[in-house]
Order: sequence, then structure tokens, then C-alpha cells
Amino acid sequence: MSGPSPVTARPTAEPVPALFADGLLTDPLALAVPQGTRVVVARYEIPPGGELPWHYHEGRVVAVVTAGTLTRTLADGSECVTPAGQVIVEPVGPRGVHKAENRGSRTLELCALFFLPVDAPLSTRAAPPAV
Repeated sequence: MSGPSPVTARPTAEPVPALFADGLLTDPLALAVPQGTRVVVARYEIPPGGELPWHYHEGRVVAVVTAGTLTRTLADGSECVTPAGQVIVEPVGPRGVHKAENRGSRTLELCALFFLPVDAPLSTRAAPPAV
């Protein structure tokens, strides 16, 4: 008489991550994040002619442009143009006020990683700087 058949463990496939963004960081990035920091990942879609009005962030933000071209106007009046596949590192605090625009003909897409104080919003609206 034979006993129950032995259970054979089947190999399991490794989970495959969903890739949201892949970009090239061209500026240095120093990131000291204190314990208790809120970490948020957000995806933005900005239609042609759309914008994120003047604002600033209370923590570090690193974003990958995944489609289209991002044009940012910085506090000093200068403009930074970032095409798809490139990374931006946003300034921190009110002195880093900026706006973001889609001046292109296709939807601008961004995937952003925020490192914020616990109660901070993703961004804080601000008046345009006096340049």
C-alpha cells in the first residue's frame, strides 16, 4: 500500500515591475532625507497649452519626463527645456518658485517622486516672482 503522493513545490516566477519612468539624470543629486519623510509617486498629464501655475515644493522632487517636452520658468526668469527621457530635480522652498508648461503639440507626461514633510502638500501655489 502506498501513502499520499509527495507535494512538489513548483518554482514561482519573479514579479515583474511595472515601469513608470526611465530617464537620465544629468545634474548632481544630493539627497539627505530625514526619518519620517513622506514619499509620494505621482503621474502628471498636461495637455498641449496646459501648465502647472507658479508653485514651489516643501521637499525635494525628482521627476522624469516620460512623453513630450517640459518647459519650466524659474524664479530668476530663466527657462529650462526638458525633453522626454530626461530628469529634473526641483528646487526646495519658496525661493525655488517655478511654473511648468507644455508648449508642445502632444500631451506632456511626468512621473515625479516627492520627498516631503509629513503634512506638506505636493506643491504650494505662489505669486509670480518679481524679476
